[in-house]
Amino acid sequence: MLDRRSLLVCIFSLIGSLAISYGFSEPFQKRRAKQRQLKSLGAFAVAFDANGSVTSARFRDLVAPGFSDACGQLQVVDLKGAVGIRKSLQELTRLKSLRMVIVSVSDVRDEDIQLLPKIAGLRHLWMTNTHLTDQCVDDLARIDRLEIVKLDGTAISAEAIERLRLLKPKLKIEGATRAE
Repeated sequence: MLDRRSLLVCIFSLIGSLAISYGFSEPFQKRRAKQRQLKSLGAFAVAFDANGSVTSARFRDLVAPGFSDACGQLQVVDLKGAVGIRKSLQELTRLKSLRMVIVSVSDVRDEDIQLLPKIAGLRHLWMTNTHLTDQCVDDLARIDRLEIVKLDGTAISAEAIERLRLLKPKLKIEGATRAE
């Protein structure tokens, strides 16, 4: 038999558990609904911040039209291995909060890089193991806020990398060698 104090502790614990469950269930349900929506638009992995805004998304293939409307606060997009990357980049130019784009091991081409300066907040760009050449360097230099670019496994020459260093002296260029 429980004494009166133990009974009150049990009751208040139960009430507290119910309040906590109710308090967390609504945000959780909203996140699950948003996750299902984004999966229908091509994302197979998404991350949320504490406020329930989508902060990053990973794609196996293309970013579907309308994806940017569903993700106003998206900061990171991973398109590693995607094919038909130009259409995805066109959709991503609509995102104002985007800070990082990963297009490694994708079919990104020099002419696709012309779209990237339209992503106003872009700071980090990973383009490893792609078919990029020296022709993309001027477009990379036009990305205003770019801080870091990864270029391992591209056909960009050491001379073009040096030109990029001159055009954007504060840019950290990873995976590229200096001209001898």
